[in-house]
Amino acid sequence: MNRLILGDNLEILKSLESESVDLIYLDPPFFSNRNYEVIWGDKGEVRSFEDRWSGGVDHYIAWLKERVEEMHRILKPTGSIFLHCDDHANAYIRVLILDKVFNDSNFRSELIWKRTSSHNSAKRFPQIHDTIYFYSKTSNYNFNSIKVGYSDKYAAVFKYEDEFGKYKRADLEPVIK
Repeated sequence: MNRLILGDNLEILKSLESESVDLIYLDPPFFSNRNYEVIWGDKGEVRSFEDRWSGGVDHYIAWLKERVEEMHRILKPTGSIFLHCDDHANAYIRVLILDKVFNDSNFRSELIWKRTSSHNSAKRFPQIHDTIYFYSKTSNYNFNSIKVGYSDKYAAVFKYEDEFGKYKRADLEPVIK
C-alpha cells in the first residue's frame, strides 16, 4: 500500500480490505481536556483541534475502541500496532481497549518515550513521558530487532568469552553482612 491517508480515520479504516496492513502506528488525541492551536506555515495559518470529551473518559474510550477494532480487522495475522498515548488515559487504553481487542496475550512491549525536561509541580511528580503500547495481532508476528553497537569503553568491560559470548565477572559477596 505505502500510502499516507488524510481524513476521518474511521471511515477510511472501514473502506480498507481485511488483513491488508502490516503495521499501524496510532497517535490519537490524549484525552487531555484541552484545546490546541498551532501557527502553521509561512502565512501564519492557525490550525487547531479539540481534545475535550463531553461524555468523559467513557465517551473517549468508546470513540477510540471503535477505531482500534477496525485496525485489528485490517491488520494481517503477522501484523502489529503501536499506540502512542500519555498519562491521561494510558491505563484505560491498555486494559479496556488493547487487552480486549488484541488479547492481553498479544501484548509485546510498553515503550517509554521521554519528552522534554521536567515541569515543576508542587502537588505531584512531573509527567515527562509518553507511552507507546506494542501489540501483535497473533503470536506469529513480524519483528525486526534493532541492533546498536556498543561503545569501545563499554565493550572493554566484557573481558571474558565462552560459547555464549562475552561476559564480565561480578563480585558475589553480600553488600550487607
